Amino acid sequence: MAQSKRSSGGSGGPPGCLFWLLLLIVVLLLFLVNLGKIKETIARTNFKEILSTQRNAEDGRPAPVAPAPKVELDPPKPPSGDNKPGPVQVPATPDPAPNPSPSPSPGASQDKAKPAPAPSSALPDKPKDIPAKRRSALLYFCRIDDDGVIVRQEVKRQIPASDQPLTDSLAALLGGPTEEELRRSLVSLIPQGTKLLSAQVRGTTVFLNFNEAFMYNHYGIEGYAGQLKQVVYTATAFPSVHDVQILIEGERHDYLGGEGVYIGRPLARNSF
Repeated sequence: MAQSKRSSGGSGGPPGCLFWLLLLIVVLLLFLVNLGKIKETIARTNFKEILSTQRNAEDGRPAPVAPAPKVELDPPKPPSGDNKPGPVQVPATPDPAPNPSPSPSPGASQDKAKPAPAPSSALPDKPKDIPAKRRSALLYFCRIDDDGVIVRQEVKRQIPASDQPLTDSLAALLGGPTEEELRRSLVSLIPQGTKLLSAQVRGTTVFLNFNEAFMYNHYGIEGYAGQLKQVVYTATAFPSVHDVQILIEGERHDYLGGEGVYIGRPLARNSF
């Protein structure tokens, strides 16, 4: 009985070993046949580097750095034909065209920041043309009639106004008649170059100080009387003035000119 059991167990051993041996041979043959593909797959997937990195991490050593792959550049191609450089062609410079002022594009005006308008209170006031003040004045000139008689003539004129109306009237009188007054045959017998140096009112008398040119008149005694009438009548046109004292260079003279017209005292309208 014991002998029969050993024979049956021994008969099952060799076939089993043979099967595994054949399987191992088949796997080895497949491995050898596909060895090239296995190497290519290992190289493409960097299996060695990954395995080495894991081992180094377990041992505590730094992982090796894989070299960068080399990139082969294509060699430069030689130029076709001759290797000599050709002549450089310089483009012709066009004639300068007139530079028209560029028209602003619609977007340009939007890009530029517009300054904010200043408030009205910050803007300076615009100068206004203020007309000069004028007033009406009575001036006295002379007219020579056909018989040669000198006649006093009153003229009403608009003159510039200031805070010294008497001085304004006498300045207009010394300026002579206007063109319109000359067409009316009006003349002034006051000598040319006469200047009013000062005018001072004392009570109802005004002291008029003239320069030396007032002393000389080419028309004789009638000319002296005429120039005095013009001054006295113009000054006494003001209600506050009753008479006029003539001064020459600040001094009082008894006579005007060599003809003997007396000016040593104040002269009124009834003095003539």
